[in-house]
Amino acid sequence: MIQNWKRWGAIVLFFPLALLSLELILRASNPPALRYYRDVKLLHAYHPEYGVTLEPNESRFVRHYADLWQGQFTTNSLGLRGQEEPIPGKPKLVCLGDSLVMGFGVSDEDTFCSRLGGFEENGLSFQTLNLGVDAYGSLGSYKRLKDMSTKIDNIQTVLFFISPNDFTMPEELRAQGILPDDENDALHENDPVWKKNFRIQFELTRVSYLLQALKLAYEQTKVKFAQTKYLVKADTELLSTSPLVYLRETFILPVKQKKCEDQTEFVCPTPLQNLNVLCSDTPVDPNSLEPLPETTTRAYDLMITLSKERGYKFVPVILPMQIEEVYCRQLGKYNALGGYAIRAKRYLDSKGIKTLDILPYTDKMCGREFTVHGQTKKAGIQDYYIPGDGHLTKLGNLWAAESIAEALKEIK
Repeated sequence: MIQNWKRWGAIVLFFPLALLSLELILRASNPPALRYYRDVKLLHAYHPEYGVTLEPNESRFVRHYADLWQGQFTTNSLGLRGQEEPIPGKPKLVCLGDSLVMGFGVSDEDTFCSRLGGFEENGLSFQTLNLGVDAYGSLGSYKRLKDMSTKIDNIQTVLFFISPNDFTMPEELRAQGILPDDENDALHENDPVWKKNFRIQFELTRVSYLLQALKLAYEQTKVKFAQTKYLVKADTELLSTSPLVYLRETFILPVKQKKCEDQTEFVCPTPLQNLNVLCSDTPVDPNSLEPLPETTTRAYDLMITLSKERGYKFVPVILPMQIEEVYCRQLGKYNALGGYAIRAKRYLDSKGIKTLDILPYTDKMCGREFTVHGQTKKAGIQDYYIPGDGHLTKLGNLWAAESIAEALKEIK
């Protein structure tokens, strides 16, 4: 009997010791991929109203695990990106949106919002403040704006950056369980059980290396499973409907195309590697598009109402973040991915709100000279976006700041 108790006691002690050992091993080794996710995690804090916010007074140098980008990430006392604190009495221009606005991919001073600092209009010089937080949809942005409006004085202009991730998602990603941000908000907005569980897992994974590693492994496994399921379904449908096409695409190797690096002359736009971009001669028919989701229109209405109550100018901005759309624009054509902008503009127009469309300013991208690693080169559109990531590079943020400033001055 005593031996059985000893055996069970050893088993009970083994698991906590094993977990503690794994925790210590992960902390000591701090592998690059986990380090990146840990740094990003620790830049964030839980917020009871809108889920996740940025941790105040934080400073970290973040390096992407695949070395796609690196930069200094700092927050001020309000949890806004950058060291600069709001200057009492000074006119404010605030940037509102998701990770594109927050500035993943560059250091604090290189975000387009930071570069807009000192913007002048009607004899006023503005201080710019960055309210962007990654993964925010329209409703999250509204809640962030409402909260910060009580803490920042003399807000004159709010630039709200509309993202396709707010309310659109390609079917292949939706099949993997990835939903638009506004759709996610609609699912969880009035779900206290989900909110409670989210807070628990958020705080625990913020403390523990091991729990965060397990969470990442679980999420990756879930995505891989969904990807495999989607590909099997697509292959099965193609095999059953067009067996000859399936055999040709699966077993006959395509002709190897000449890479861009083999070109001796600068070509603009440079063909996009590993992307099958379909461009159309005609724009998307607005009548063929679905109206915006209720969560999105409600968030827009709330932001419009708040702007009237607070007395600031509300300016929705469409800043191109899909390189396929920009590529087609360079060819004088159109891409179906631009449908999100048409949907948003149509609704905002119906509310009497003018949208700032930056897509025409992409015409200035190609051929611009810039310096990289001490060498001067001409930019193609791919130099403005982080490969496979979608966020703006340092050059991309510079172009965005210049384009937004120019577009703002053209508003009447």
